[in-house]
Amino acid sequence: SLAGALAQSFGSADAALAQFAAATKAVEASGWGILAYEPLSGRLVVLQSEKHQDLTMWGVVPLLCCDVWEHAYYLQYENRRAEWVDAFMKLANWDFAAERLAAACR
Repeated sequence: SLAGALAQSFGSADAALAQFAAATKAVEASGWGILAYEPLSGRLVVLQSEKHQDLTMWGVVPLLCCDVWEHAYYLQYENRRAEWVDAFMKLANWDFAAERLAAACR
């Protein structure tokens, strides 16, 4: 399950979500925060992707991405990226992420 994988990879689901949110808030310029499955280790990882390719880790399966390009949040949140990320964490489709993890582990 996703909850079990989060706990195994980060110590707890809460710790995983905190790391995902912190990494996403810290993306320099425009990019994404990514929760991904790394098949070689069988663990989940949190990544930052900036400008489409920088800081990319090849060989992972993205489970959930938070868009922090300004077009994603500016109309409602203006320059308050951290507020957008906090809102995203509540709105994210965690069932979809769990389905992607299950498919990646087959």
